[in-house]
Amino acid sequence: MELPSINMEIQSPYRKKLKVGDIFRLKYPNSRYLFGQITSLSAKAAGFKDCIKINVFESEHNCPDYPIKQSSKKLLIAPLFINRLGFSRGYMPVISNTDVIKTSSKYCYFDALFKKHLNDDGVEIPQATGLVGAWGLSNYLVLDDLVSEILGIGVMEDA
Repeated sequence: MELPSINMEIQSPYRKKLKVGDIFRLKYPNSRYLFGQITSLSAKAAGFKDCIKINVFESEHNCPDYPIKQSSKKLLIAPLFINRLGFSRGYMPVISNTDVIKTSSKYCYFDALFKKHLNDDGVEIPQATGLVGAWGLSNYLVLDDLVSEILGIGVMEDA
């Protein structure tokens, strides 16, 4: 089976048991690295339970080593609810584990089915706040599209 074309580069498959606090690395062309963290392994979103909830930090680095003193506690995108595929296929190798990093970013979610904004607990809020993410289960392909757009490298399209 051929994998879809994406900008994120394969590093090494990670098939160990994931843990809250795991730090993972995303690699993009020209030695562009971003880091993220697993904040929950039992998150619920849009009827899906036991989702992996991740944060991706906005700081871009040119070194594959995780910066112990993260230069920014801000998020690049709203926290995302994903499955394990990005880890097991090698796009998101876990490189460290630490306490969950508190972020300074405000965010909410948009429920496309019911056309409303929600807070972290899925409760409707009157208007969008900060970064707006999708209320539902995503995967590494969605993550790549979101990050690629922000990095300005264009979303890959399969022929």
